[in-house]
Amino acid sequence: MAKEKQNFTTLSELMSFSDLGLLSASGSQLVQQIGMDVVRGVVLDILTGRNLRDSTEALTRRRIAAINLATVDLFLKGSAISDNFISQLPSIATVILLKKRISKTERWLAQWVLGLTDKAFQNVLRDNPEAISEYRDRYINICQEVIAAREQEKGVLQGELTLNDDVKAQVNWLWMTYLLNAIGAQTLAIRGSEKSAYGKLFEKLVLGSLLLGFNL
Repeated sequence: MAKEKQNFTTLSELMSFSDLGLLSASGSQLVQQIGMDVVRGVVLDILTGRNLRDSTEALTRRRIAAINLATVDLFLKGSAISDNFISQLPSIATVILLKKRISKTERWLAQWVLGLTDKAFQNVLRDNPEAISEYRDRYINICQEVIAAREQEKGVLQGELTLNDDVKAQVNWLWMTYLLNAIGAQTLAIRGSEKSAYGKLFEKLVLGSLLLGFNL
């Protein structure tokens, strides 16, 4: 039975509160998420000469993996609600990005759906609202061309993903293409965000450790 069409005004409504927290974690929230034992270990690594990026790579990889899975959940929930969710996803993202005021979380989700990061959004579209729709059309056409070539070479992709026996989605090449493009963009975005966040966070923690005699 076909599901009724639904107009999505946000993408964050398809994510849980805990998943949304992964996108907007501050320095203090990062400490809470990773735990003080891990923080102490990283500070010790830095004080003994290890590179900060080496010490925090596991933390970054953990967050990326969690957000990747949250994005799969978003795609599943949207597809379970509406049959045309995937086909309309680039348009949904465009409408969101054309709004005058949106949260960082909403902006990131919309950009990722179009395969963009903040930096790409600025460099490719020059923050020009009129260019967003043009980019969306090019993005859709490129994906369709790639999918058509893949289907001709490998055949039709079809299947079903089920989450807890309640949420089901029909999967095809378009579904996978949009999902993987979004995950690729978000991985780049999170790595850039983590580099800045961890740098500022552990700079304070290392200095604090030295000035306070290695006490919290």
